[in-house]
Amino acid sequence: MARADEPSSLVPSVPTDNASIWCMEEIYDTLLVPSQDGLKVEPSLATSWKQSADKLSWTFTLRDGVTFSNGQPLTSADVKFSIDQNRKQDAPFYFLDAVISDIQTPDAKTVVLKTKVPWAPLPSTMALYANSIVPANYGGKTAAAFGQAPIGSGPFAFDHWTKGSELKLVKNAKYWDTGKPKLDSVTFTVVADSNTRSTQLAGGQIQINEFPPYSTIKAVKAQPRLKVDTFSSSEVDYLGMNTSRKPFDDVNVRRAIAQAVDKNAIRSAVLFGNGDIATTFLSPATWGHNSTDKGLPFDLTAAKATLAKSAYPNGFKATLVTSAGNQNSASQAQLLQANLAKIGITVTLQTLDPSALRTATKAGNYDMSLGYYTTDVIDPDEIARFAGTPAGGSNLLYTFYKNDELQKLADSASSNQDQATRKKSYDRLQAIILDQVPYVSLYYAPAVYSYSGSVRGFHPGATGNYFLKNVSLAK
Repeated sequence: MARADEPSSLVPSVPTDNASIWCMEEIYDTLLVPSQDGLKVEPSLATSWKQSADKLSWTFTLRDGVTFSNGQPLTSADVKFSIDQNRKQDAPFYFLDAVISDIQTPDAKTVVLKTKVPWAPLPSTMALYANSIVPANYGGKTAAAFGQAPIGSGPFAFDHWTKGSELKLVKNAKYWDTGKPKLDSVTFTVVADSNTRSTQLAGGQIQINEFPPYSTIKAVKAQPRLKVDTFSSSEVDYLGMNTSRKPFDDVNVRRAIAQAVDKNAIRSAVLFGNGDIATTFLSPATWGHNSTDKGLPFDLTAAKATLAKSAYPNGFKATLVTSAGNQNSASQAQLLQANLAKIGITVTLQTLDPSALRTATKAGNYDMSLGYYTTDVIDPDEIARFAGTPAGGSNLLYTFYKNDELQKLADSASSNQDQATRKKSYDRLQAIILDQVPYVSLYYAPAVYSYSGSVRGFHPGATGNYFLKNVSLAK
């Protein structure tokens, strides 16, 4: 499988990028796993789970006979150690496990998670990649050393990682799910340029191309030996603004930009009729999505009037950073550049390789950037916090926007057991983001993969999981 980016880390509690996440889900197991349709959680390492009568604890019973790929038995001690790593305050997804007050292991097969308050999303959180199970104490290694040659209980085992080139995983012969995986190995290669990936697929050098440009879908379908599919996804693509620096600290600047963005034109030019125009930051893939609040509509006259209310009525200059080699991002950037020029904002385009772009946005070294995110769990809780609260691991998609009410709404939603009541909190949270516009949600995109006709059973889940244990290659 050729991909634009490579993992930043293979230690579960460390990264936030999908390039890492979707590889780690092949190496490790979690207690539970999202179903392929993203509508429920299913058993994985845990075969059953139950909330206590007082709603303040969850008990998980582990599957019999599970070992890590090195043959070491997996026990409740490994589970406790692993989840404790994601409870540390320097872990980016700490905010999802912060509700856990204690982890008890009454025996080798039982794990009890005590919570500070009743917490409806907890089973969903136990399907999060950051809560993947590793050997206790990293098998006697430091976290950094473990990440160079990780050991998990998932369908594939680590073979080697040549940074900047490829990550190879091999079949875990000790995997608990009998008859799987079907492949002997999976190699993830790093090929930033989308044209090169397409050429490699056509030439048989790779079997799967992750995220080919939408513009190539028709041409790929015309090739008898190749397939292309758009899979259901929770992906939301967005234009981020660094609110920690001028002029993006001015809400009228951000609102004017939102009004000047022609999402219809972007969808037509980039998605070629696929996907849907985005309104709120919670995608329709989650029940928390608000389908009634549309936000600020495209209106250049209104955008000019809004900008006139700001400290920059005559416009300004700014830089938009995008990922090098990505045709979709390049097309979006050019359209946004043209849109904003119409209201007096002069945009310079800058491309960075994917890892450099990730570093720059996390550090706040940018004006505007293009990005996307997906949810890793079935409950709205993760993305409501990750993309909607200052303490949510990404600082509102690295926009650094601050608003105390957002955190209160997210906490209120997740501590309530009634879904309708939770939905009201999520609706309010979405309304604030639409009003304050730290970023502009552009479109809801399906996951596009082109692949060889010899590939069988490839169907990524709505949360992004590759589910490669189900894949085989025809002779």
